[in-house]
Amino acid sequence: MRGAVGSTSAEDDPPGTVTERALVGAPPIRRVRGAIYLCYAGEALAFSAVMARIPHVQRSHGLSDQAINVLVALVPVLAVAGGLLAARLNGRAGSGLVLRCAQPVFFAAVVLLGAVPGTGALVASVALYGVAMGVVEAAMNAQAVAIERHAGRSLVNGFFAVWSGASIAGSLWVSFANGADLSLAVGFAVPAAIGLLIAVATVRLPLRKDAERAIAQAAEQRAARRLRAAGGPAVSVPWRPLLVLGAALACAYVAEGAIAGFAVKYVRDELGGADTVAPLAITAFAAATVTGRAVADLVVRRRGAAWLIRGGAVLAAVGLVAAVLAPSPWVAIAGFAGAGIGLCSVAPGAYAAAARHDPIGQGVAVARVGVFNYLGAVAGTGLVAVLAPLSGYWACYLVAAVLVLVIVPLAGRFAPRPT
Repeated sequence: MRGAVGSTSAEDDPPGTVTERALVGAPPIRRVRGAIYLCYAGEALAFSAVMARIPHVQRSHGLSDQAINVLVALVPVLAVAGGLLAARLNGRAGSGLVLRCAQPVFFAAVVLLGAVPGTGALVASVALYGVAMGVVEAAMNAQAVAIERHAGRSLVNGFFAVWSGASIAGSLWVSFANGADLSLAVGFAVPAAIGLLIAVATVRLPLRKDAERAIAQAAEQRAARRLRAAGGPAVSVPWRPLLVLGAALACAYVAEGAIAGFAVKYVRDELGGADTVAPLAITAFAAATVTGRAVADLVVRRRGAAWLIRGGAVLAAVGLVAAVLAPSPWVAIAGFAGAGIGLCSVAPGAYAAAARHDPIGQGVAVARVGVFNYLGAVAGTGLVAVLAPLSGYWACYLVAAVLVLVIVPLAGRFAPRPT
């Protein structure tokens, strides 16, 4: 459920600006950037460990397929609520303080998911986990945006690449935990402890509220200078092209939500995958995502964004169909890897294309398109919760493949257009 934002250039800032003064006495920006990388890694490690062990949570509490599907579908819904809460808290206290306070709550919720007895306590733990995750992610993203604004160049994609890489480590840990027959409590406590250690080690490093505001103020001043140079009032941002980009992004996140939430359960329950094999479904998807993002910029420069998005959508659909028709767990895992490569560039491409409809960098277009990220993730988990009890998980991935193909005719909107 993650995206990128456009950056503004800091080259036209005069020396000794309010940004520089606000950072006096603060940790060096490189240390801040490294700390936020670690925060992304800690959150991803715990998140992937939880999602990859959903079948064990189900067995431990004796839940039906319908019940566990509803619980998983609640996570992104609650994360949206947490994100909205964080938006208010960030404005009042600063995202750095919000991140410091929310991280211990999130990792405590991860521990509770593996330790609590009874269904009622599990539901309460899921609620705490979902809301805390939304707050942590919103605060981390705000820090990443501030760091990017200060640097004056695109950096946010790198934070999400770190997230994807750490999620691989989380799923590999689950594979080991399953093979060693570790309890849920131990399996969740280890990544939670690592994340908490990261939170403690980086507690003084996130940007302060005054530094965040100074950086944003500098960006607004640069936008105002560009506006004065253009000789006109604030440019309105059109909704129509953003709806097209948002629709493509939502279709991609329907597939991503279904894979992240239920691929392990599908491989284990419907394809007979062993406990040590099933978590590799998420590992393969995450590894393919990291690999694809590492080369996507080069492909865009050589062939264009539209070509990459169109080809990626076809590849993702083929991968999902392969998972549906898979005669063995390994074929399904390979199919999910293909889906990861195909979908990895949709979100960055959508945000980059949206920014071109916001010529003076107000950030309005990117924020509007970002809403579809959450809508798609919620729809993906909801799709599984509705269809899986009726026909099995294979039907969910078949529907996701059809939705991914919707991106193909929309790919032209990702191409840069003359100003």
